[in-house]
Amino acid sequence: MSLPAVFLVSLSSLAFEVLLARIFSISQWNHLSFMVISIALFGFAASGTVLSILDSRKTNWVKRLAAGKATSILVLLYSCSTLVSFLILIKLPLDYFRLPLESIQAFYLFLSYTLLAIPFFFAGFIVLSAYVEQPENTGFIYFSTMAGSALGTILPSLLLPFIGEGKLAVTVAIVPLCYVTAAALIINKKTVGCRYQPRNLSLSLVSTCIMLLTMPLLFTPWGATQLAVTPSPYKSLSQLLQFPQSTVTESKSSITGKIDTATSPYIRYAPGLSLKYSGSLPLQSAIFRDGDEQLVLYGADSSSKTFEFARFTLPSVGYDFVTLPQSALLVIRGGGTSIPTALAAGIPDVTVIHESPSISRAIAEHYKLRTTPENPRIFLRHSHTKYDIIHIESWGTSLAGSAALSQKYLFTTEAFEEYLNHLNEKGVIIVSRKLLLPPSDSIRLFSTALQALHESGKKDPQHHLALFRNWGIFTLIVSNDPIKNIEVPMSFAERLNFDIVYIRDMQLSLANRFNIFDVPHHYLAVENLLQHYSEKREKHFFDDYLLDVAPQNDHRPFPGRFIKWDRLGDLYQSMGSRPYSMLLSGEVVIAVVFIEALAVSVLLLLLPKLFAKGKQRKVPLSQKLYFFSIGAGFMFVEIYFIKAYIQIFSSPVLSFTFVLAGILLSSGIGGWWSQKMGRNAVTYSLSGLFLMLLSILYLMDLIIEHLLGLPVLLRYLIALLILFPPGFIMGVPFTLGMRCLLETPLQRAYAWAMNGCASVLTSIVAAGLALQFGILSIMLCATVFYLLAVFCSRTSVTDQAGSLP
Repeated sequence: MSLPAVFLVSLSSLAFEVLLARIFSISQWNHLSFMVISIALFGFAASGTVLSILDSRKTNWVKRLAAGKATSILVLLYSCSTLVSFLILIKLPLDYFRLPLESIQAFYLFLSYTLLAIPFFFAGFIVLSAYVEQPENTGFIYFSTMAGSALGTILPSLLLPFIGEGKLAVTVAIVPLCYVTAAALIINKKTVGCRYQPRNLSLSLVSTCIMLLTMPLLFTPWGATQLAVTPSPYKSLSQLLQFPQSTVTESKSSITGKIDTATSPYIRYAPGLSLKYSGSLPLQSAIFRDGDEQLVLYGADSSSKTFEFARFTLPSVGYDFVTLPQSALLVIRGGGTSIPTALAAGIPDVTVIHESPSISRAIAEHYKLRTTPENPRIFLRHSHTKYDIIHIESWGTSLAGSAALSQKYLFTTEAFEEYLNHLNEKGVIIVSRKLLLPPSDSIRLFSTALQALHESGKKDPQHHLALFRNWGIFTLIVSNDPIKNIEVPMSFAERLNFDIVYIRDMQLSLANRFNIFDVPHHYLAVENLLQHYSEKREKHFFDDYLLDVAPQNDHRPFPGRFIKWDRLGDLYQSMGSRPYSMLLSGEVVIAVVFIEALAVSVLLLLLPKLFAKGKQRKVPLSQKLYFFSIGAGFMFVEIYFIKAYIQIFSSPVLSFTFVLAGILLSSGIGGWWSQKMGRNAVTYSLSGLFLMLLSILYLMDLIIEHLLGLPVLLRYLIALLILFPPGFIMGVPFTLGMRCLLETPLQRAYAWAMNGCASVLTSIVAAGLALQFGILSIMLCATVFYLLAVFCSRTSVTDQAGSLP
């Protein structure tokens, strides 16, 4: 088995996995993007199951699979299956949200899942064959795997701006074919000197033909059309393009998202616009990230008349709370109405923050404003400027429930405290979001602001808050000073037909006048919340409420997550007993995927026992638990750092890329170094890792707090260096276990399957733990599993020593 083959296939498979996550984010929201990790790991685990069965039924199978020609065939099968599965995927009419209505969608989902697992099955087979055939070289094989995987993780970040998602997927699929061609030529030359035999060159010829056949896809306009990844039909870009004369004028791909600029005479975006407005809206163009979260640019000039409509929108009520505001900070994640609102209010000093550099640049060029492409929390951490207005605009996705798994730090208690610290004495915070029923997002934001005001030392925090709504959105006002003059906002609401949900000393009759519900749901929920706060029983309110609306902090920053599992039945009934609405929730998707993953994992682990032939030395229970524990622990640590580092890298995708690359590379170095270690080092390394993870669990908040205050390059460098010590030690237990604790190919194949299944299950469980209990719970689980691995390793080492003559 050639180490170059292991390296290239590992590189290709990880790059393909990252690209699949990007493709699903564009075409199917985050729901199926979340499943990509489980698809890949199931393919790897299945290779262990199949090899276990083959080894028990046929003699010398491992040696035959590890031979040079067999390796080339496996690499060829990997590349072909990757190409075929990807080409079928982008043409498959898969639509997750039509699953309750069309039974055929279940087949499409199963087909896409199965097809995409096949390339990872062959990739796992190639790597596992190397481990089984050369157990004495597990450290070198592990290093080749992890180094290739680390490079494959980074590769899409470097190439996506120049090659689109589809073309790059085809490119990484054919990269391992270079090995097939080179290996065939080298083997042939060693065999017959300079005289080449056609039969030895057949694999080289096939791989060359495959690469030539992909050239039209990569270098022709026809190929670009065939490989285009189209957004879900429910996303706002797809809906816009249904109208005539609507076109995408520019498209840019990057690891953080696909940015499309579209023009259309039918863009009419003005959330919260009063029906009292009788004028016309300015010409608009829109920018979309992954086909959704549109940001609208208004008008071709910056005259006050162009933005007159903004004075009739609900968020503009916040600007009336401040007399002659002079400065405003606009934090934008989609939308865009905050800019014309600030300009219509005549604010001379406007600063705009949007995390995407390309979108931030487009805003600056269009409005001639000062913009910053940075994480708002980090910007505020480095800034000493105070503002009269801080306007936060984040409307979320166009489909309710599709962002339940998204981790954002704009609306945590720590974020509101940061906003309050950057307000002038008379300043206000403005937050506008979509209005939901049952009341959820509005109640959570209200309670979060209430708690932040209380922790900031405000005497009567409820007197600093006001909440308004129309039929589709709400606007929360948080004032640094107590709100005294309530006549101005009340007059604004009455003049433009907006309803008041809460303002101090208001009457019930003001809550449901213009946009009428059967009862004033939001007003009653807020009043109930304030009553519990006044009695210091707010926990009872959050425990009894139908949805999870408790304030979230930086350890549990999921603003789109609301479901309570113990109230799921009540929620189902409140939504008309329609299962379709429940399937839109990310939490429900996690539960469904976990049940399916558990069933498949059990099947993969039982199949060797059902189909194995002959008497084989079984894997002891302690060794099964050992490889399950280190697989689960590794995945928990990986996901913990990915989620914890989102604050540092300002993007979930960048955090995923850098953390994965850092841990894979450092663990690969640890695996290579383990070649010098003996059997007893298993327990010592795991014990050291356990203590190190406990220290990280205790110190991570302080570390992140310190890193956020550093310049960006230094922040990134130190964050990556922190990954090296735990990553290095995490590379030791697997390689030492394969080399020192196992004796037969069957045991090594089964341990591989056990490790893979553990990784699958924990990757899903980690997402649920973060939603339910917070990010710290993930690292806590990692320490528990590595502690279990310590005890299992001691038992296994003792058993091994006892079995020696």
